[in-house]
Amino acid sequence: VDGEHVAAVGVGLDRGVDRVIDAAGAYVIPGLVDPHTHFDSPYEGVNTRDDLESGSIAAAFGGTTSVIDFALQLPGQPILEAFREWRARVELTSSVIDYGFHITLTDLDVANAEADLSRLVAEGVTSFKFYMAPDGPIRADDQTLFRGLQLAADLGAMALVHAENADVIAVLQRQALEQGHTAPIWHARTRPVEAEGEAANRAIQLAHAAGAPVYIVHI
Repeated sequence: VDGEHVAAVGVGLDRGVDRVIDAAGAYVIPGLVDPHTHFDSPYEGVNTRDDLESGSIAAAFGGTTSVIDFALQLPGQPILEAFREWRARVELTSSVIDYGFHITLTDLDVANAEADLSRLVAEGVTSFKFYMAPDGPIRADDQTLFRGLQLAADLGAMALVHAENADVIAVLQRQALEQGHTAPIWHARTRPVEAEGEAANRAIQLAHAAGAPVYIVHI
């Protein structure tokens, strides 16, 4: 190890080093990477409780040394503007571990969308997130998702998809509310596995048509 980087992996690497650690009887593992965090993330008027500072401290205690959070583009917002605003807000806090970003895309009809994404990929933001649900401003319809998958294929990026059928869930939610079902269990009962399975299959087929890899998150 040289500074914070793994310089070489192999047998008999103790030549010319300042310090050798005997790891006999111990496990030697790299720091873990959590690729899906939502620190200080706004949603419907509330924010997730942990910010990058408190969340990274908790992560470090668990052996996680890198996290990848989500920078959210709002509908109508230029993509680079969204990323820069998110990064500036996050960097007001102090992280004790390494971190990076996915970009969550909601609107590809904004000006310079393709050029902005190309620039982000060149700068190391190599994954695009799409929400197929919930129904609302952050949801990517099939046109947006398919165009995003095409761009991911063209730019060598990975597409991340939250796969649920938002329309089915909306119907089930409305029916549950009409029947007075508001206990927490109804969050699950209004999201049956079929709604997830259909959406995951749709995302996979669209990715196949676009020639893009796809990562279905938190199944």
